[in-house]
Amino acid sequence: MLETFFKNNNLQNPEDIDSLLELATIVRQLISSEQYSEINSLVKYIIMHDYYEAFSWTMEILQEDFEKEDGLKDFECFVGNSISNYDEFIQRLQVDFHVLDNDYETVHDETGEVQSFFNIFKYKTRFENIYLVSSENFDTKDNDYIQYKLLFTRR
Repeated sequence: MLETFFKNNNLQNPEDIDSLLELATIVRQLISSEQYSEINSLVKYIIMHDYYEAFSWTMEILQEDFEKEDGLKDFECFVGNSISNYDEFIQRLQVDFHVLDNDYETVHDETGEVQSFFNIFKYKTRFENIYLVSSENFDTKDNDYIQYKLLFTRR
């Protein structure tokens, strides 16, 4: 369903209201059928292709559903290790870069030695139930990277 939608619609053009309305319908269908992996795929695809008007619409719809008593359940959306238009991404989310929560996670090799660790930061966004999480990985082989995800939660 998503593949066909993306082939037949021009989300690059923020003025294409028909495509955005069709996107809204699809997001609501995914929500009502609790297809969280498809929501994750949709959000990731939109971000990868810099469809930021579509991204804003999608985040608004997801937040709106969280406000319902029987709305969305908590889930995570893995965005990736790189966001090509990071500035637009954080601007659309209106990220508050005062760290809301900080944690770490160690990764051990087969002998039990610490191979790497993730320094995990959680940030508020303009959406009450949507948080940006960045996990900075540092390892013993200098293969450092950052993983980004969106956390959707009622907490």
